[in-house]
Amino acid sequence: MDHPTKGFTLIELLVAIAILLILLTLAVPAFTRSMQTTKADTEIADLRRALNFARLEAIDRGNATRVRPTAGGVAWSGELTVYDGTGALANVLRVVPAMSGGATLALTSDVTAIDFNSMGGLSSPSSEVVISYGRGAQSRTLTVCLNGRILLGGSCG
Repeated sequence: MDHPTKGFTLIELLVAIAILLILLTLAVPAFTRSMQTTKADTEIADLRRALNFARLEAIDRGNATRVRPTAGGVAWSGELTVYDGTGALANVLRVVPAMSGGATLALTSDVTAIDFNSMGGLSSPSSEVVISYGRGAQSRTLTVCLNGRILLGGSCG
């Protein structure tokens, strides 16, 4: 009397593994792009929140606030600091963590600091600031208008 065997044959198992590998080959690049998009969105949103925080603090406190790289200079992709004034004795209000590796920020005309006046407007520099973010194939643009508005992907015009 023949007893039917239970389980999978070697051929069935190899076909299932081949199908799984094909699906993984298609899914991994899409997942990687999705992760890069999410990381770029998160980092530009963090920068936007820091700028909005500085602007609102200037309005609330009735004096200027400043956002600049912690190390000074024009290394905007590193750690940023928000100060409650523009002088040498300004207090630190918030520190914004550095961008992840591979991320770059470029600002118009080598801006070293962004200052908001007590009305929430941009006091320094004297023209709008365009911040270009890049990370791999991802790019974003953040514009700080003279009136203090911070626009993602827009222009002040």
